[in-house]
Amino acid sequence: MNDTPKHPQRSRRLLIAAVLVTALGAGLAIGVWIKANTITLDDINATVLEPPASLEEFQLTAHTGSPFTLESLKDKWTFMFFGYINCPDICPTTLSTLSKMDKIIVELDPEADSQVVFVSVDPERDTVEKLSRYVPYFDPSYIGVTGNRADINRFTRGLGILHVRAGEEGDADYLVNHSSSILLFNPDGDLRALFSGIPHDAADLADSFLKIVQLSDHG
Repeated sequence: MNDTPKHPQRSRRLLIAAVLVTALGAGLAIGVWIKANTITLDDINATVLEPPASLEEFQLTAHTGSPFTLESLKDKWTFMFFGYINCPDICPTTLSTLSKMDKIIVELDPEADSQVVFVSVDPERDTVEKLSRYVPYFDPSYIGVTGNRADINRFTRGLGILHVRAGEEGDADYLVNHSSSILLFNPDGDLRALFSGIPHDAADLADSFLKIVQLSDHG
C-alpha cells in the first residue's frame, strides 16, 4: 500500500500552520531578540535583552495618517502589541490591560514617559480610518499602526512576531492567530524586553516596566 499523501504540499502547509498555531498559543516571539543575550531577573516578570537589540529602518502608517517609522519609537518608552480589529478577545483584553497599566505607572512614577502602539497584522481589513476609530476607544494617546502586507510582514518577521490567517480562502470573517507578546522598546528605539503569555496583568506590567527603566538608568 502506498502511504504517500496525495497532496504533499498541502500536508506540509498544514503541518507548518499547526506548528505556528502552537507557538502563537504560547505567546512566543522568536526574532531579533533571540539573537541577543537575555537575562531573567526574579523581580521582573519579563525577558530582558542585554544589551538591547537594534531594529532596521521600517515604513508604516499611524492611524492619524502620518508615517510611523523608527523615529516614532525614540525619546520615550514604547509598549507594542500586535493584533487586529476583528480579534474577539485577546486584543481588546490586552489593550484594556495596557490602559490600566498606564494609570498605575502614572500613580507610581508621574515622570515615566511611555506610549502604547497597536500594530495590525490584518492590514487588508484594518485601514487607517478603521484604526482611527478603534484604537482611541481604549486611550486617546494610543497609536494604531498599519501598512501594506509586505511591509507588515517584513516588520513582524524582523521582530519574530508570528501571525497566520485562519479559515477558508474567501472567508470574509476570518480570524488571525497571532502572538500575544508585548514588546518594550527603550527611548533609543531598541528592543529592551518581552512580556509573554496571557493573560497579562496590569500591575505586573507596571511594576516590571519601572524596574526595567531603573535597570536601564543604572546600566
